[in-house]
Amino acid sequence: MSTSILCRRGIPALVIVVGLAGCAGQTATGPFVPGAASQSPPQAAPLHGGFRMFAANRDGGSVVSFESTANGDVAPIATIAGSKTTLIDPDALTADASGNIYVANDSGTQVAVFGAHANGNVKPSRIIGGSNSNLGPTEGLSVDPSGHLWASSYSNEDVTEYAAGASGNVSPINTIAGSNTQLSEPFGVAVNAKGELFVANGSGTIVVFAQGASGNATPLGVIGGSYSGLSKPFALAFDNRGRLLVADESSGILVFAKGAVGNVAPVARITSASYPAGVMADSKGHIYAAEFSNDTIKEFPRSANGNATPLRTIEGPYTTLDGPNSLAH
Repeated sequence: MSTSILCRRGIPALVIVVGLAGCAGQTATGPFVPGAASQSPPQAAPLHGGFRMFAANRDGGSVVSFESTANGDVAPIATIAGSKTTLIDPDALTADASGNIYVANDSGTQVAVFGAHANGNVKPSRIIGGSNSNLGPTEGLSVDPSGHLWASSYSNEDVTEYAAGASGNVSPINTIAGSNTQLSEPFGVAVNAKGELFVANGSGTIVVFAQGASGNATPLGVIGGSYSGLSKPFALAFDNRGRLLVADESSGILVFAKGAVGNVAPVARITSASYPAGVMADSKGHIYAAEFSNDTIKEFPRSANGNATPLRTIEGPYTTLDGPNSLAH
């Protein structure tokens, strides 16, 4: 287990998967009252052209799903958990364009894939992993527009790529590794619209590789330095303007301009996202942060900066959130 992971609580992860945006608010209908059998958990309003959110609870060994309208202390609408799921302490999570959910346990060496509407104690539709896969131990997963799965390995200091639909003990179709890559304890990974691969290093930098990079490749560029504000970058995402969003466990949510490289300052830093370990944006450019220590998911406007007030917050005992991270869409 990496130094970055050791400094975090031994609890879960989260991912948000976005389809079409449509974020009408919905608040909890009442407080949680332990032992009140007659009281039903509050539910979010039905989904109407919005998106569904998925959260992997590392301590609970589960993946839970929320409607896009969720706000306050609302119960999940689905839970994937149980012995058949292979989920023990799910940590890394992402999804593809069809809504399939990809999950790896904390420091996992295999990835379980579930359908978008999976619920209960269900078997994965497929599992990627085995001696040929060279997969993990991973803390970062991403599916690119072609459906290829990318996985980081912080101990191997590499990133591996798997073909769309890969299943079983398959070999990666590509591995980026070597002294030229400047990979150093890689965690979160993300691919932009141009097919460029961004990797968050636990050492406090972000390395960028050209589409098609392979082997001991030299990065296109590196983001890092005193002006960048990067300290412990963990998760990465892009908004609909191509801006790079970074969940930095020490610095908050950092937003870099499209194409930023070098020792550059972020265009925004959301400090009211405390100990974020996950980040994503929806089709409106709203920014979502998973607060690992506070067990919350916060939604911010596109223009958020500094000590910004969230548009909505999912939190409370009904949510079952417990150490969320790894946001994606």
